[in-house]
Amino acid sequence: MSAAAIDIRVGAEIVSQPYVLDADAANAYHKGIESPRRRASRRSIHDDKDAAHNAGFVAPIAAGGQTIAVIAQFLADSFGMRFVRGGRLEVALTKPVLFGDILISHARIERVDNDRAELNIRVENQRGEEVLAGSAAIRTREQ
Repeated sequence: MSAAAIDIRVGAEIVSQPYVLDADAANAYHKGIESPRRRASRRSIHDDKDAAHNAGFVAPIAAGGQTIAVIAQFLADSFGMRFVRGGRLEVALTKPVLFGDILISHARIERVDNDRAELNIRVENQRGEEVLAGSAAIRTREQ
């Protein structure tokens, strides 16, 4: 959905297309933030099945930053420069995201003031479990 097509009004809801967070997506994200490498390699719950199992997870889990990046990209794609320039994002990670999870981002416009709109945001997995919750703000007009 293009940024221009969204009606900025209280109650408007926007839902993303499904995002598959598989090992390839997680590895691409990890390489992007670790290039050049800034720390020594180590077994991690984010890329090692045994380390994840030892920590009590059934599979490696995505880095929290990657889940935050999913909602940030959704907001940027949905609202364009209204989010990128002067937007705000506040989130809590509420449940681990496992490799193979399918994520769907949601945004609902809760309030519209003179030049800003406040949004309730969340990301759910394919089981309908909330993995991220928070709020965001956008400008009502592009600058």
